[in-house]
Amino acid sequence: MRVVGLNLDALDLKYDRLSVRRPAAERRLLASLGEAGQQSPVIVVAGAEAGHYVVVDGHKRVRALKKLKEDVAKAVVWDMSEAEALAMAYQMGAQGKRDAFEEGWLVAELHRVWRWSLGEVAERLTRSKSWVSKRLALVEELPDWIAEEVSSGRLGAHAVANFLVPLTRVNAEDGRRLAERIRGLGITNRQLKEIYACYRAASAMVRRKIVEDPALFLRVRSAAKEVHASLDEKQQRCVKNLELIGSVSLGLARSLPESLNYDTSQAARKRLVNVWKANRERMEMLVKVAVRLIREEGIDVGQADTDGDIDVGGQGPKTA
Repeated sequence: MRVVGLNLDALDLKYDRLSVRRPAAERRLLASLGEAGQQSPVIVVAGAEAGHYVVVDGHKRVRALKKLKEDVAKAVVWDMSEAEALAMAYQMGAQGKRDAFEEGWLVAELHRVWRWSLGEVAERLTRSKSWVSKRLALVEELPDWIAEEVSSGRLGAHAVANFLVPLTRVNAEDGRRLAERIRGLGITNRQLKEIYACYRAASAMVRRKIVEDPALFLRVRSAAKEVHASLDEKQQRCVKNLELIGSVSLGLARSLPESLNYDTSQAARKRLVNVWKANRERMEMLVKVAVRLIREEGIDVGQADTDGDIDVGGQGPKTA
């Protein structure tokens, strides 16, 4: 194969849509081309119109050359169909450069547009039929707005596939709103993973707060971690247990009305009431101890019944 010079205006970038824009990488490429010139040729096939060519690999180089006001690109012309060239370019090492979405878009192009069977796509890409089916399902189930976020490079493909897509399946509107909020914030994969994990475990009210201001949510989480790191083992255990009690209490407040209603059997009602009576004293003891200790720090904790002495050694409240 020989390298030829082709006018940039004669190059069709129709398959540019099968790749993700990576602004940082493109800036580096632009600087490299400006300093050393084009070293690697782009790969093209003959277009439908005489003298025109379709780029199958090297779209970023062509875009960079246009920005540099160049007129000609070095290219290798492959004598084959566009579909065969796309598959061949993938086989020649592009696998390691493509993320799951780019691979999915390539599979969809070969299967839906060029009418290759999934078996043929798998064979041409040297992949299993199962792999091809999963990649196709990934992009076909993808909402258009997420596809646009990924292809434009505004959101990373790994973070989208592992966290934003699953979140969107839970609540499509929240997924879209979160994507809009994190755009341009430089959110890392680890941070988006943290947002997703907290969103899944949160109540509806907390989910709204996460989605409306993810940056604030991450700052609060970071501050809490710093405080947690400054605590000794016993203090950390107390914090963890208090958080657990709070979560359990909230859950009980929601479920008790359904468990203790007019339809509840007498036996079940009696059992619930007896358990409540047995544990109420312990909960009241915790409230009184906590309120007293916190007030000693000069913090207003609101109204609370703190009458009576408290035995924190485990003997229960002392009465006069």
